Amino acid sequence: MYKTCILLLLSLTLGAYTSIAQQYKPATAEQKKEIQTKVAQASAHTNTLQSPFTQTKELSVLSEIVTSQGMLYFKKQNNVRWQYNTPYSYVFILSNGKVTIINNNKSNTFDANSNKLFKKVSEIMIASVNGTLLSNETEFASQYFVGASTVKVTLIPKDKELKKIMNTITLTFSKTSWLVQTIQMMEQGGDTTTIQFTQHNENKPISDDLFRSTK
Repeated sequence: MYKTCILLLLSLTLGAYTSIAQQYKPATAEQKKEIQTKVAQASAHTNTLQSPFTQTKELSVLSEIVTSQGMLYFKKQNNVRWQYNTPYSYVFILSNGKVTIINNNKSNTFDANSNKLFKKVSEIMIASVNGTLLSNETEFASQYFVGASTVKVTLIPKDKELKKIMNTITLTFSKTSWLVQTIQMMEQGGDTTTIQFTQHNENKPISDDLFRSTK
């Protein structure tokens, strides 16, 4: 569950693009600054977001790939609904400092600050909303790479709690929209989770009911 939280907070500015294999070169200091500025500007213009996604998980102990699909809803300020539809139903909601988990039609709500890791997640989430996440050198070390049509940013956690569950997170941004098209997380145990966003509706009305624990 914690791993899902980390992934969703990094996906508040999303794109609907197909991932294309391409060559990357390390970004210069000037390019890094430009990337941070462009991503911050794109994030600032994102008030609401609805995006279907496909998640694949490669398990280090198994040869098979586990695939799931769902929908991500985001609404300022700090309202997120991360909803899995297939092959199982599971909902994670973060709203007004409260976390709600809906699983098998059972709902459980608690204070995000009641858990140290969830508190850290909430703090990072604010940074992702206002576009300062990529420049957050306190929580993450970062590596920037530039391709023909996309850029990649690899985040390496510094916080000891985050280090327990992840090794790196790599985000691929479109150089046209400066929105995220894929997120890949390498876990400490060797598992890899990749999320591909296939479509998005930006700044469209979203009902507050989606962020209530009863939905």
